[in-house]
Amino acid sequence: MNYGLSPADNEIELAVFGPGHGEAIAVHMGEGNWLLVDSCIDPNNGIPASANYLEQLGVAPNKVKAIVASHWHDDHVRGIAYLAEKYSEADFFLSATLRNDEAAAFVAAYSGRDAPNLTRGTCELYSVVDQRAHVYDALHRTIVHELHANQLYVRVIAWSPTSSAFAQSIANFAQYLPNKTGQVPIMHAPEPKENLEAVVIHINFGGEDAILLGSDLENRKIGWGELVSNVWCQNQKKASAYKVSHHGSQNGDHEKIWTTFLQTNRIACMTPFNKSGLPTSSDKERIKLRATRAYISSGASRKADMPRDQIKRLSDICSHIELADSGFGIVRLRKKIGEQNWNVELFGNAQAL
Repeated sequence: MNYGLSPADNEIELAVFGPGHGEAIAVHMGEGNWLLVDSCIDPNNGIPASANYLEQLGVAPNKVKAIVASHWHDDHVRGIAYLAEKYSEADFFLSATLRNDEAAAFVAAYSGRDAPNLTRGTCELYSVVDQRAHVYDALHRTIVHELHANQLYVRVIAWSPTSSAFAQSIANFAQYLPNKTGQVPIMHAPEPKENLEAVVIHINFGGEDAILLGSDLENRKIGWGELVSNVWCQNQKKASAYKVSHHGSQNGDHEKIWTTFLQTNRIACMTPFNKSGLPTSSDKERIKLRATRAYISSGASRKADMPRDQIKRLSDICSHIELADSGFGIVRLRKKIGEQNWNVELFGNAQAL
C-alpha cells in the first residue's frame, strides 16, 4: 500500500489498523510527534502494522514519544515487543492492574517455562516488562504524554482503569492463584470474564480538538458506567473522532459516550473481531445512527466468499478451514488544527459502514 506523505506539522492524524483479528492505532500529535496504542501484525509482511506504516512515512524512531498497551488480549498486543525495542526512547505504558503482585503471580503460575499456557501475545507483552528498565503504570488520570506543538499544549491522558476496576481486577487474579506451594488450581490460564483492565485514552489538542480511544472497555457499572458519570471526564474537551470500544459490540457501548464525550459532528472508526463475529449487523446499524460518519478497518468475514456446495466439499475432506486473506486495512483521519472536518482515507480492505 502507498500511504503517501507524512502529515504536515500542523495536521493531527488518527490511523486505525486492523485485519479480522487484531488492532493497532497511531496518532500524530503535531510537529512530527507520534503516539502508538496496541499492536497487530500486518499480514502482508509479518511486522507490526504501525511500525510498517511509520517506516513508509519516513518517521524517525525517536519521534515516537509513547507506546500504550491498552490491555493484554492477544489481538491488541501481537508485535508489541517489536515496537518496544524499535522505539526504545518512547515511554511504555501498561494497565496498572497488570503490574500488581497478584497479576505477576498469576503470570508466574500460568505462563513461561513452568506452564506455557498464556497466549503468544500475552507472553510477548510480559517480556517487554521483563526487558525494559522502565514501564509505567496507566490508571485513571495518568498523564501518558504532554508536549507543546503548533503553539498548543497537547495532553494524552488515561481515563481508565479506575480505582474500582483496579481493585476488582486484582480480586479476579487472586482467585486463580495457587493456595499452597506447588499447587495449581487449574491447568490453563483463565480468560477474565470482564475486561476491567482496558486503558481508555483521551488526547486533547490544546482545547482545539480531541480524540477518544475506547480500547476494549465494556459497558458495565465498573467500566463505561463509571466514566460517563465521572465529573472530571465529563469536563474534558469533547472529541470529534472516536475509536469505538470493543469492536463495536453492544457490551462495549454506552449511549452517554456519544452525548457526553463526543462532539455533535463526530467520526467513529473501529476494527472487526471475526472470531466473535463483531461487529454484528445490528452493531453496525447502531453505530451508524450515533455517528456522523463511521468506518471499519476491514470488511472481511469469517465465511469464505465461495458457493455453499464448495465449502461443504472442503469441510468433508478437511478438519480445519481458515481464510488465508485476513482483509487487512487502515482507516486514516487527518485534518489541520482548527479545521472543522476530518479528511478520511481508506486503505486495503477498510470501508465505510
